[in-house]
Amino acid sequence: MAWLIVSDDNENGPRIRADQAVMDAHWAYELANRDVILCAGSLRTDDGQTKTGSVLLLDLPTREAAATLFANDPATKAGMRGETKIRWLNVAILDHLEQP
Repeated sequence: MAWLIVSDDNENGPRIRADQAVMDAHWAYELANRDVILCAGSLRTDDGQTKTGSVLLLDLPTREAAATLFANDPATKAGMRGETKIRWLNVAILDHLEQP
């Protein structure tokens, strides 16, 4: 099953994103879970510069499994997340091309 997680950064987002150790741990965590991550990326302002949140598309059997993976992300543990929605997604088209 595909689970879509959309999370806005909270007021601590810019400070936490500037912490290279947290972001390195976040990236390592995502790479370690790449087998269940169909898509991951930052949400940004319309100019493409300022990071404002995150999106994940996960292939996991339950909402609880998706929530657990998200909760254990070092960026989440560091307190970067604000409003977060987890939704079941009925995938119609999924492009597996990697972006640089």
